[in-house]
Amino acid sequence: MKDPCSVAFVANILVLEPWYRGSHRKWLDGWRLASKHQINIVEGADTGWRRSLLISPDRFAEAIVESPDHVDALVASTPIDLATVLGLLPSGIPRPPTLLYMHESQIGYPPGPKGGRANGGIVNDWRSILVADRVAVATRFHESILVKKMPPFAEQLIEGAGSKLESKLSSVELLPIGIDTSRLAPVTVTGPIKIMWNHRWSYDKGPGEFAHAVSVLAGEGHDFSVYALGEVERSGQQAYERLLNQLSDRVVLRGYQQEDAYLHALCRSDLVVSSAQHDFFGLAVAEAIAAGARPLLPERLAYPEIVPETLQPTLLYKVGLLEALRSVLTTPRELVHQYRSATMAHVSAFDWSKLAPKYDDLIDDMVTAQS
Repeated sequence: MKDPCSVAFVANILVLEPWYRGSHRKWLDGWRLASKHQINIVEGADTGWRRSLLISPDRFAEAIVESPDHVDALVASTPIDLATVLGLLPSGIPRPPTLLYMHESQIGYPPGPKGGRANGGIVNDWRSILVADRVAVATRFHESILVKKMPPFAEQLIEGAGSKLESKLSSVELLPIGIDTSRLAPVTVTGPIKIMWNHRWSYDKGPGEFAHAVSVLAGEGHDFSVYALGEVERSGQQAYERLLNQLSDRVVLRGYQQEDAYLHALCRSDLVVSSAQHDFFGLAVAEAIAAGARPLLPERLAYPEIVPETLQPTLLYKVGLLEALRSVLTTPRELVHQYRSATMAHVSAFDWSKLAPKYDDLIDDMVTAQS
């Protein structure tokens, strides 16, 4: 094995990605393009993430066994049943050092529209954490959820399991999701203030609050237009249709967009808003901020981590989106953008040119520890 400390060392990384879509794809493609290492991807079954979680372990174990090159490091992307993947490896196959990258954790999701939580998924996360050599998350917010909620959950099921999880979670790595800022820059626009919604239309993103806020403000006579972007899921369909029915003349662009159209809209947005009840990072918001949009975000989740600390009282709202948005819409555009330099500088820390070396260094450490 080559010395990982050598400048010439290039690790062969095999990434197990059950859901190579959306933000997961952006994360992985961004790292792969900026990394010094060779990154190969094994995708889960194209059957929806829930089914993929059930049937992908065999596929992943087979990929490890049949890899044409020696696997220096394994990266498992959640949601994944990593314990089953590793358990399916034949006894003669050496297990590569393994990083579990937790995009999400089932224990951190709010209850669904019908209530309840995915206990089976939480158990998968628990076992995956225990069998991984290293665990990484994108935000301190996510880390705090894991540390606070996962050990008590395990302890309720098995006496002593909580302390084992606490020990493992005490060394969680912080690796934010990177963004590509090379095509993101504000474009001067005129006319009404342009509001960007670039989240999934799903109950956990709070689309009903957004649709209600802009409908009320339109009725009050405020001048604005809307980018209503993002995939529309069943739980967000009603809010999406309400927005289109009531504000069709104000919607500039709607629904899922290809990359060029999406970036074009980002760079012309004045505001990026969120009313989410769940968001472990906020990739879409970070991209919009990098493109020059002023963030208007709830003071919760990971949002405080993607705006400058000194501006959090101004850019994060407590009162609700309607009141916060009303205040901004009565502000001249030049004052709306008075914080642009500071917010863009803050999210520039998430550019892959700065983050990829941190990812690569962790891989180097893992390989060195096993060599």
